[in-house]
Parts: sequence; structure tokens; C-alpha cells
Amino acid sequence: MFLGIDCGTQGTKVLLWDADRQEVLAASYHVHHLISDRIGQKEQHPDDWLKAMKAGVHEVIYRAGISPDRVRGIGVSGQQHGLVVLDDRGNVIRPAKLWCDTECETELKVFLQDYKFRYGRCLASVIGIQVPVAFTLGKLLWLKAHEQASFSRIDKVLLPHEYLNYVLTGEFRAEAGDASGTGYFDTRSRSWCTSVTELLDPDFLRKLPEIIGSCEPHGVLSAASAKLLGLSPGLLVSSGGGDNMMSAIGTGNISAGHLTMSLGTSGTLATCQPAQVDCTGFEDINTFCSSTGDWLPLISTMNVTNAINTYRQLMDIDIREFDNYLQASRPGAEGLFSFPWLNGARLPNMPSARGGISGITMVNFTKPHLLRSVVEGVTFNLCRGIDIFNRRGMRFDSISVIGGGANSPAWCQMVADITGLSVRRPAIPDAAALGAAIQAHWCLNCTIRRGGTADIASVMPAFLTERHGAIVTPDPAASEQYRQICQAYHAEVDVLKAGYLN
Repeated sequence: MFLGIDCGTQGTKVLLWDADRQEVLAASYHVHHLISDRIGQKEQHPDDWLKAMKAGVHEVIYRAGISPDRVRGIGVSGQQHGLVVLDDRGNVIRPAKLWCDTECETELKVFLQDYKFRYGRCLASVIGIQVPVAFTLGKLLWLKAHEQASFSRIDKVLLPHEYLNYVLTGEFRAEAGDASGTGYFDTRSRSWCTSVTELLDPDFLRKLPEIIGSCEPHGVLSAASAKLLGLSPGLLVSSGGGDNMMSAIGTGNISAGHLTMSLGTSGTLATCQPAQVDCTGFEDINTFCSSTGDWLPLISTMNVTNAINTYRQLMDIDIREFDNYLQASRPGAEGLFSFPWLNGARLPNMPSARGGISGITMVNFTKPHLLRSVVEGVTFNLCRGIDIFNRRGMRFDSISVIGGGANSPAWCQMVADITGLSVRRPAIPDAAALGAAIQAHWCLNCTIRRGGTADIASVMPAFLTERHGAIVTPDPAASEQYRQICQAYHAEVDVLKAGYLN
């Protein structure tokens, strides 16, 4: 049995995975608190993650009714791009800045200009990936500019999943999937990029963890952490990875031709590729490494369920009535468009953008139309990523939808109608936690081989490889309607983006 731990933006999910029976024996969820006192600020205390992880592990062991000795490994998934900084005694210096923190827009822009001036090349061409405001680099630059005292105390720099692994094992390590979303990692050579680290700070490289392979163990569970979690010391802790990388594993997205769409706080589209994708001319594609040894091109948006929940709560629509309200409005919401950039925008790339609503009339300004307009808005924005992937030469036959949005049949039908692709709602929706548990199983198998390796496909459960789960197929008439509606929506987005850039 294996524990999968997913430390996300809103909370931590823990599940207990029985690899022999291919089923989840128990799962738990514990929320985190968000610090957001300034425009653009999004931070959390890493101690909240530890408390949630502890509570979750105790809960699933208790609910499954098993002896903790039966657990054979732990895999950790973490929200990408977050910044955790430790001093020379291993203490957290300040709250972690999260992926959705956008305070660093100015500092990052200046750094990218300085980099190109010094080296004669843009940073993306050197490390093989675009560096948006969400990446860790910008958060370090903000810290250096605004909290010099904290920056000068840094001894170790970690991402959220790396921090949890560090606490569990005492080992200071990283793996390529999550590291590729920092802005100072070369995604082609899978190593830290010294030209970036030297420009950031001459002493910065020594503060970064050792890079290990995805199938390698991060370490073993320390005696102190074993006592904290109620587990046996010496348990294998896998390399782990970012939540998008783990979600790809947890949806069986380990070969080309399939898409994983996450409808959570943010929205993402990811696909597996056997080689690094050249993103020249495609600034919206994040060409990450995967956590299986391959690559994971990904496109993301900043506002999905957080924007929808804001609309829903304002209109006092209970989540249990969500689908009923959606179905009470037709495609296009009678001409009402929402641009749900409540926390800036990443697709389109407008970090300081503000949201808006257009096309309001006496007829369409109702709860059902307003709710449908924001759901369509976030879906239009995210599905534009499929067009971008297509223009880069990638083709897909299906989509696995995960995150909170996967619980809505009406929303999944909307995704199918907008994209024209079949949508699968996986049998186990907690894809990141499941992926972490599967990766831990894979890591243990490779370790048993005494340094040998095995393809991750060897441990994938049949219900993922055989694409089990509820299938939603597109309605041809609705798809044709949405083709025209999407064109009109994105024409307005293009006008808004032109105004933003000017």
C-alpha cells in the first residue's frame, strides 16, 4: 500500500492506494489558510501544510482500518512554482509565496530584459521554457527587492513538494518535473542554469537542491517524521513532483495523444511528449519536464473555480444547484460574456488584468445566464490552449477532466461541446494524489531492482491504461454553436489584450 499526498492551493488531499487491488482504501482533505492582504499577494504558512499532511495521514490509516506497517511508500505532489526559503538551521524564514502570487511582475520583467542584454539571448531560448510571472524566479526577485533581510538569510530554496519531502526525510533534493517550473532550470539538460543563478545572486547555486531522477527515491522517512505521522521509519519517499506532473500520471497521461484538463483553482491542459517541444513563437506553452522521464507541455489559466465560486456566492447559488442553473441557460448565455480575470490573467498573458462583463441586456442579466457566462469564460480561455497545441502540431483524441469541475456533468458536457472531443471523468478524481502514490510504487519497484529502472507503465492500474470512467461525447449542434460563439468571445479578448499592452 502507498500513501499519495497532494499539497494544493486550497488544501491537502491524502489517499491510501492498494496497488494489488487497484483501489483507494481511504481519502481525506484538510484546508489551508490563504494570506492575501495586498493586491497580487497570495501566500501560505508551510506549517499549515504539515498540519494538514499529519491530519490526513492519520485519518486515512484510521478509516482504512489497517496497520501502519502495511504502508510501503509515500509519494508527494505539490502546487507548482511556490517559494519556500529556509535559513541555515532549516527554519522557514517567511510564508511561502504561491504560484498565483503576482506581486513580482515588474521585477521579473526587468530581470528578463537584463538577462537578454547581458547574454544576447532571451531566457526562454536558453532554458527551453517561457518564464511567466507565476514561476519561482519572479518570487525570488520580489523577495530580493522588497525583503532584503529575508533574502540575505536564505540557505535553502525549495518548492512546496520539495519542502515536504525535506521534512519527511531530511534530504535536500529535487526532481526535474517540478524544477522545470522555476525559471532557473534547463529543461533540456535537466540541470540548474548557472547563467540565471549567477545573475540572480553569485552565491545562489549552492542554495539549490541536488537533482535526482523521477524514479529515484528522495530518501526514507526519518524517525521524527515517522513518529509525527504514525508510520514506520525507513519507508521509501519517492521523488514526487508538481501537481500537474502527478495529475498526468494519475490520469494515465504517459504517452502522446491524450490531454489532462484540470478544472481547479487554476485551469491547466497537459499532454505527454517523448522529446522536448520547441516553444519558439508559442509563449503560452510551458514546456515542462514530466515526472516520468519524458516532457509535459502545459498551458494554464489563472482563474477557474475561484472565479466561478465568486460569482456563485455573490448570487447565493448553492453548489448543489450548480448544474441546474447551468442547464437553465443555453450556449452563449444569450450574448452575455464574462472575462473572469479576478486575479490577473495567464492565458491571455495579462498578469495585472481586471475582469469584466459585456453584452448585458434586460433579457440576459439573470442568475442562470450570468453563471453560465463565467463558466463559459473560463472554459473558452482554457480551451484556446488546445488550438495553440494544435498549431504546434500536437493532436488529441480525448480529454480527462479532473479537479472540482469534473464533478459537474453539465460543465463536462460544455467542455466536450466546445472542444469537439470526448471527455472522460476518471473513476478516481483525486488525480494528483493518486499519481503520487503510483509514482511511489514505481520508485519502489526500481529500487528493488537495485538501481535498475522500469517503465512507469509497468505499475499503471488497468482502469487508467484502458481509459475507464464516465465518457461524455460532444453534441454536434452545440459544437457548431460554440464554434461561432468562441470566435466572437476571443475577438473581444483580443481587443482587451491590445488595450492592456498599450
